[in-house]
Amino acid sequence: MKNILVIDDDGIMQKMTGFVLKKKGYTSVSALSGEEGIEKMKGEQFDAVLLDVEMPGMNGFETLEAIRKDSTIADTKVFFLTGTIDDEVESKAASLGALGCIGKPIVAANLYQALDSIS
Repeated sequence: MKNILVIDDDGIMQKMTGFVLKKKGYTSVSALSGEEGIEKMKGEQFDAVLLDVEMPGMNGFETLEAIRKDSTIADTKVFFLTGTIDDEVESKAASLGALGCIGKPIVAANLYQALDSIS
C-alpha cells in the first residue's frame, strides 16, 4: 500500500484527493504548506508527494527546491498538482526533478496512472 503526502493549502482539495487515494487503497497524509510538508517528510516515509504549485508562503516550486537541497528527503518522488498545466509549468517541474504534473480538479484515472508509474 502506497503512502502519499498531499501538500496543498486548500483543505477541500486535500480531502477530495485523500478520498480518491483511499478508493485505490492508498493511505494519505496532508500538509497545508510547503514548510509543514517538509517537516512531515522528515518524520515519515512517503512513496510519493503530491505538491500544489500555487500556495502562499513557499510555492510548490520553492518547496521542491528545498526538498532537493535536503539530503534526507532529496530522492522523494514528487508530482505537481496544478490548475494550469502549460509549457512553462511543465518545464520548471521537469527542471526540478518532478515526475509530472497532475491537473486540478483531480481526475481519478490520471492520478492513479501517475502513481502506478512509480515503484
